[in-house]
Amino acid sequence: MQIIYRPRWSLAFFSGGVGAIVVAVVYCILAIALGLPAGLTAGVTVAASMLYLLFIVMKVRRRSLTVTEEGMIAQRDTFRVAVNWSDFVDVQSKRIGGLYPVDVMTFSGGAVEPVDVSGRRRKAVPSKVHTIGADRRIQVGVYASDWRTGPIGELVARHSSQGQGVE
Repeated sequence: MQIIYRPRWSLAFFSGGVGAIVVAVVYCILAIALGLPAGLTAGVTVAASMLYLLFIVMKVRRRSLTVTEEGMIAQRDTFRVAVNWSDFVDVQSKRIGGLYPVDVMTFSGGAVEPVDVSGRRRKAVPSKVHTIGADRRIQVGVYASDWRTGPIGELVARHSSQGQGVE
């Protein structure tokens, strides 16, 4: 069995939307300070914000989570993390940006490979990955909001030595 998940559309738009608002506000402030015409300011603000939103949505949707009998592989922008079900520790609920709720699975270990979303090998995994523990955590709620009742929850219950985290 192998199932591939992509980040939910709602998360992709949330991620890009917050940045697009910041881009719009910053551009408007600069335009007002420079005395640009209101029509030009509005047009450029909308265009720049929409381009930024589109870029981020496409970037987020290229990420993936592959679920197999052995474990999971999370493909992020600059690296890939592989974890085994036998290393499962627990699940914690968190909020991205303080607003968007996701469940984060923690594992006792994980293998990290410096590969981008196109499959090209990178020189090294950013040191921050190990420092913040991204080599042992997967934000499963980003990919599947119903993971507890679906294939992921079944695999956690079947392979986890504790069987915890899937109530």
